Amino acid sequence: MTIKLINRGTEGELLLDGRLDAVTSPEAEEIFLQMTERFETLILNMEQLQYISSAGLRVLKKTYMAAVKKNGVLELSHVNKMVMEVLEMTGFAGLLKIV
Repeated sequence: MTIKLINRGTEGELLLDGRLDAVTSPEAEEIFLQMTERFETLILNMEQLQYISSAGLRVLKKTYMAAVKKNGVLELSHVNKMVMEVLEMTGFAGLLKIV
């Protein structure tokens, strides 16, 4: 998976491309948590995210909890159909802000 940052001052957008799974989740978690500390609003752009596993969902939950703890915001944008189905089946669609 590749992750690219767009810095908009207090808002950061991470462009995710590839798979968020057991192989890529440790590095993604480290980056997501660093960006949560750096920005008031963190947007995960999932337009090019092809797959998310339970390990990826765990990273999203941990990132969400870190954002809430510091009164920040985590948003998911451009979520494709396949990833949205996983988010809906697991209840994450009701927990996370999807724009």
